[in-house]
Amino acid sequence: MPNVISALAPTLTFAVNTVQKGIVETQNQLASGTKILNAAEIGIVTRLSAQATGYKSVTQNIAAGMNVINVGQTALSSITSILSQMKDIATQSANAGLQTSDRDALQNTFAELRVQVGNLFTNAGVNGENVLTGGAGFDLTIQSGVTGGSTSQTSITNLNLSLGSAAGGLDIAASTVATQTGAQTAIDALSDALSTISTHQSTLSATKTGLEASAAAALSLSTNLQSTVDAIQNVDQTALQARLQQLNNQQSIDYYLIAQMNTAAAAALAIFR
Repeated sequence: MPNVISALAPTLTFAVNTVQKGIVETQNQLASGTKILNAAEIGIVTRLSAQATGYKSVTQNIAAGMNVINVGQTALSSITSILSQMKDIATQSANAGLQTSDRDALQNTFAELRVQVGNLFTNAGVNGENVLTGGAGFDLTIQSGVTGGSTSQTSITNLNLSLGSAAGGLDIAASTVATQTGAQTAIDALSDALSTISTHQSTLSATKTGLEASAAAALSLSTNLQSTVDAIQNVDQTALQARLQQLNNQQSIDYYLIAQMNTAAAAALAIFR
C-alpha cells in the first residue's frame, strides 16, 4: 500500500503544479487583457501595430494641413465679400452725377476695405504657415501616405497673393475711386481680382477634397489593422473566466486527492508501527 501511494505522489504533484501554473497565467491574462503570445504572433502584432501607428500619424499630418487650408478658405471667402463691396463702391463712384465730396467719402470707405483685405491675407496663417501669402520660400508638403516617396506626399500650393501688381498678386493696391476714370479702372481691376480669388478657391477646394479622401483611407486602414491586432492579442474575458473557474475546481479536486492520499499514507504507516 505505501508503494501505491508513493507512486501516486509524483502524478498528483505534477497535476497540482500544472493547474496552479494555469491559474496564474489565466489571472495574469485577465488582469492585462492580453493573451500570452508565441514568437510568431508577437512578430505579427509588432508589425501590424507599427503600420496602424503609421496610418494614424498620416491622419494627424493631414488634419494639420487641412487646418491651414481651412483658414485660407475662410480668409478667401471674407476677401471675396470685401472685394465685392469694393466693386460696388467703384460702380457707384463711376456714376457721372456724383460730386467730388461724394467720391471722397466713397474713396475713404474703399481704402479702409482694402486695408481689411491686406490684413486678411496677413492673418490667414496657422503656426507660421500661410497658404495665401507664403512667399517664394513657402513649402508645405504633407505626408499623406506611408509608402514613402512623392506618391505619399501632398503639397499645398502657395497662392502667393498680395494687393500689388507682382505675379500672383491682386492689382488693386493703387486703385482709387476718387475720380470717375479711376473708379472705372478699379471696376476692371476688382473684376480680375475676384476671378483670381475664385480660381484659388477652386484650387484649395480640390486639394482639400484629395486630402479628405487620403485621411479617410488612412483612418480606415489604421482602424482595420488595430482591429486585427486586437483580435490576435486581446483576451476573451468570458472564456477566460470560465477557464479560471474550471482550473479552480480542478485545484480543489487535486487538493482533496492529496488530503486523501495523506490520510491513507498515515493509516498505512500506523499499521507498521
